[in-house]
Amino acid sequence: PRVAPAYIPNVELGMETLANVKDASKIQEMVSPLVTAYQSWICEQRKTCLEGKALEVTQKLLDNAERARSRIQAGLQALEDPDVFEAFQIANRAIATSRRQQLSQETNISPADLDPPSWRPFQLAFILQNLVSIAQPKHQDREIVDLLFFPTGGGKTEAYLGLAAFTLVLRRFRHQDIQSAGLSVLMRYTLRLLTLDQLERASRLICALELERINNPRLGTWPFEIGLWVGQSATPNKMGKKGDKNEYSARAKTEAFKKNDRTNPSPIPLEKCPWCGEKLISESFHLIPKPDNPKELRVNCRNRRCSFRGENYLPIVAVDETIYRRLPCFIIATVDKFASLPWVGQTAAFFGKVSHYNRDGFYGPGDDIKPGTTLPAPLPPPDLIIQDELHLI
Repeated sequence: PRVAPAYIPNVELGMETLANVKDASKIQEMVSPLVTAYQSWICEQRKTCLEGKALEVTQKLLDNAERARSRIQAGLQALEDPDVFEAFQIANRAIATSRRQQLSQETNISPADLDPPSWRPFQLAFILQNLVSIAQPKHQDREIVDLLFFPTGGGKTEAYLGLAAFTLVLRRFRHQDIQSAGLSVLMRYTLRLLTLDQLERASRLICALELERINNPRLGTWPFEIGLWVGQSATPNKMGKKGDKNEYSARAKTEAFKKNDRTNPSPIPLEKCPWCGEKLISESFHLIPKPDNPKELRVNCRNRRCSFRGENYLPIVAVDETIYRRLPCFIIATVDKFASLPWVGQTAAFFGKVSHYNRDGFYGPGDDIKPGTTLPAPLPPPDLIIQDELHLI
């Protein structure tokens, strides 16, 4: 059955309102009725007349609920840290912007003319519940696996994307410029059950964060990018070059798609621009710097009004070789691909094991040649792992 979000009076759920509040105390005032209502609900449940095993289980569940409530409260208090507060605001704005873009594609209404997007109560509670353990890498709550359990369409994806946005921004604040790069959020899917909608939603968020970065020097010079690490049947493993006779390479797939985009599949599993919804065509794909010996496969939009047209490429990396080099901050991996971690040396870079960098990316123990500038220290390891569709494993 569908789960409808309960109405909780006097709780501010507007994403853009929360993004524009001037100080943490105001947000605490706006959102604390959520915590109060949860506490009242827990107290009511404790009055239930049960006996024996049922009472024992009930008490355990309510103790867990009490712990969740205290974590939500701690998340509100954590907003008193200026970096946490600003990261929370940028995350709210990025999610709101990406939500407007999504709804605009679905309704053909201009993003600016849509109603202001808002959180469902559980989504905001989930983000607040995890703020402390993201902000404090050695906090005991990092031992907890939080499970979002809702029917399809209940809002799980938006909840964890909101937490991912906060995580990505806070990393930029906590580490100086290039040291804030590297894989921060790893999202795993079950085998190949990844849908276009899921890809587009995650990509749309990264687009929103990249537009935030361009206008905010605090977010560093290295771009926010999303990597699709999902296996050769969906994305190429290698870039390829002229004469290598590799029909699965990014070069071969792109050249084939450019010759005939009706019978040959797109080089990556995206059918439209995640930002504006324009269909991706053969002219959207570019082998950089030279088609005969490319280093990257870049994608842009052909819509003149889109923010990701021309040389403003979409921040999407979909070739394994390039993912190991660019180290996108957000990687979507299928579980079977994730299982290759112990067997592929370059994946050590996902955990910050790199020593040099240049404009093309990062280099570490898996590379014979290490061009560019020496890093003062390895990059930080991933901050957050999300396992989607857990029930299918």
